[in-house]
Amino acid sequence: MKLQQSNIEFYQEHGYLIVEDVFSSDEIDALSIETETLLKNPNDALVHEQDQHTVRSINGPHFVSQTMNQLMRTPKILEPTKQLLDGDVYLHQYKINTKRAFDGDVWEWHSDYWFWHKEDGMPEPEALTAVIFLDDVNEFNGPMCLIPKSQNYRLSDELHSRPYGAQDGGENWQITTAKELKYKLSREFLAQMINTYGIKSAQGKKGSVLFFHSNLLHSSSYNSSPWDRRGIFISYNRVSNCLLEMPSPRPEFLASRNFTPLI
Repeated sequence: MKLQQSNIEFYQEHGYLIVEDVFSSDEIDALSIETETLLKNPNDALVHEQDQHTVRSINGPHFVSQTMNQLMRTPKILEPTKQLLDGDVYLHQYKINTKRAFDGDVWEWHSDYWFWHKEDGMPEPEALTAVIFLDDVNEFNGPMCLIPKSQNYRLSDELHSRPYGAQDGGENWQITTAKELKYKLSREFLAQMINTYGIKSAQGKKGSVLFFHSNLLHSSSYNSSPWDRRGIFISYNRVSNCLLEMPSPRPEFLASRNFTPLI
């Protein structure tokens, strides 16, 4: 799949792009079946909601599923990613967020790049995430909320009310994916950004794909509906922006250090 120049320009200005009908109903059904199969095989890379029962995220599904491994290489995702990042890319992170009906909890406002920079040693925000919608996403089932154009704002410790600072996410990596995130942006800063740029709700039909910049501020609320909001999150980084050495790196299923270009 090739993006039009207008699509690329929209992404560059706003920090995100939603493309509908990327995957067919049959393809989404197959990915949904694979996702539910993975949920039945507990492993150390799973993250649960606060009830300690509902799965919040499946990390590193490509390590245990050939279907998910092939998905990150599909031209439907890889080609537009190379266009948007303007270069060869490798897989940085891969997860499935489940956001279950009535049980899916919040994700606090954050920038992925801030975590990837502080915890993984990513030099610059030259990365993005492609989110494949496994379910219809509407205003009720906890859609991602985005602050358009916020990808251009460079964050700092001073803008966080919970700036732990130390790179200690190796053995304690769960704190970087929990409900109360390790780095919490201050309300004053968030209010300023939202009042300036507004909020966009990332809604769309299943089979749609959301591409969003690694530094774009985003969050999601509770899923208050009877409908799941599952999404496959595949994060790519430019090969020229590979990670630096870290004293306590997070596990490979959260931050890959295999910088081989994907083809």
